[in-house]
Amino acid sequence: IYLYNQWRVNRSGGYRGSFIFTVISLMKKRKKTKKNFGFIPPVVTETDFWLGSKKLGSEVINPSGDWRGFLPILEHQNKGFETSACISFGTLSALEMIHKLLYSLEPNYSDRFLAKMSGTDPAVGNNPKTVSDTLRHNGMVSEATYPMTSTLSEYYQEIPQSVRDIGLEWLKNYGFGYEYTDDLREGLKRSPVGVAVQAWYQNSAGEYVRKGASNHWCVLVAFDNDRPIIWDSYDSGLKTLAKGYQLEFAQIYTLKKKESLLNPELSDYKAGNHYLNMLKRVWKFLI
Repeated sequence: IYLYNQWRVNRSGGYRGSFIFTVISLMKKRKKTKKNFGFIPPVVTETDFWLGSKKLGSEVINPSGDWRGFLPILEHQNKGFETSACISFGTLSALEMIHKLLYSLEPNYSDRFLAKMSGTDPAVGNNPKTVSDTLRHNGMVSEATYPMTSTLSEYYQEIPQSVRDIGLEWLKNYGFGYEYTDDLREGLKRSPVGVAVQAWYQNSAGEYVRKGASNHWCVLVAFDNDRPIIWDSYDSGLKTLAKGYQLEFAQIYTLKKKESLLNPELSDYKAGNHYLNMLKRVWKFLI
């Protein structure tokens, strides 16, 4: 009915296109204006914020709040087909930056693994709370273990149990946490900040501006004269947003190696390998 009435209005204004042509044009326009790159707004409660609950236990690890020196390898969520997995790409980019800062080594985690494990729908995407919860309970695997594919159907095929088991092994070595924050500058001192944006419109200065609801997820990595700088899974990665750009559902993260990984000898002891631990100590003494 709406489309028919719109066609009649257009006809009254001198438009001579057919009704079918009008329907196609309006549907294309609607699709373009409502394009979603994979972001679904999460349901957030007051206790999800670290400033209120303190449950995350995050610490200041980057006092400058500038993560541009720790950017990971650029990976695009669309390589000939749209994965709608922006939240998985953004979340893992943040973790890779944290790992690079804390342990001087940049891992490359599998965005495909997290997208599928978290139930990302290639038609609409996912929400950041579900994706982070999935990582916390199912772990992570490397890109080499579960790499990018050449087709969408292959990208979202069922994950073999052997690969899932590798993800659970990751949880034995790392602790992961997340929470929302309403203080972006303080949050940047603790981790790169996952944020929801509207992709993508530029002003005359080349800065990105918001013109509607959030439809994409990326990572805030710094501020430049009050302009947010984000790391994206499209184009060349870094983007400068206009001053005052509204960033939504900001999420911070923790990533910590567990004690056993930092101290292999302790791992042997806890596993009951007392003799092996003793031999290692004797060998170190002899050499």
